[in-house]
Amino acid sequence: MEKKEKYIWQEDFIVDWESVSMDNRMTLSALMRILLQGATNHAEAMGFGFTDTSKEDLSWVLLRINLKIDRLPSWQEKISVFTWPSQVKALTAFREFKVVGKDKEVLCQATSEWSVINLKTRRPQRMEGLQFIENHHVNQPNLVFPFPKINPKMDFKEIFSLKIHYSHIDMNGHANAVKYFDWLSDAVYEQFGTNNVSFVFFNYYHECMLGENISIGKSTEEPGVIRGFKTGEDKMTFLAKVEMR
Repeated sequence: MEKKEKYIWQEDFIVDWESVSMDNRMTLSALMRILLQGATNHAEAMGFGFTDTSKEDLSWVLLRINLKIDRLPSWQEKISVFTWPSQVKALTAFREFKVVGKDKEVLCQATSEWSVINLKTRRPQRMEGLQFIENHHVNQPNLVFPFPKINPKMDFKEIFSLKIHYSHIDMNGHANAVKYFDWLSDAVYEQFGTNNVSFVFFNYYHECMLGENISIGKSTEEPGVIRGFKTGEDKMTFLAKVEMR
């Protein structure tokens, strides 16, 4: 088997009731959930998932993602997620995704960047300590355009606020990456009256911890730019940009 075939992971899904919204399209949160499920299962199968990294008090965290959406699948649709590591740098590693529907129709594509943090210090670790990753990647980027550059200092207007609860927290001790996409979806709907998104850039900044208060706001200068902000701490938790159809 060629290396390219060996290290591309596939998982198949049937879109369930909880994964679609009132418009009968898969939600952004559900889409992120299956992408991250594929990434998690692939890393576990190759020996550098949480089971193995946690023995060294390490864990993968998602930093940012470009997500191009051609069409969101509907209820009971059969889809497949393909994912593979594509590049390793000094402090980060990249993972690609592709979601395919019936007749091999490409529904979504994504490129993501990850780091490994020490769970005790919460600081990133150099990839040289995980050299075996170099032997498991496929040099095949999926979305070749760069991550957008967004000015984080533009003015924002609050859309809603929330408190980080127990149900938001994962085994890394912070809010799960998918929960952010719940907040993003609500913010997009509040701003545009629809979730018919064609592109998402999402950049995670500071971790959201149990009990913290978060303000979700929209840019008053650039439509589609949305951020999360820790109330009273002057720390941004995420910055996102969406493009609508």
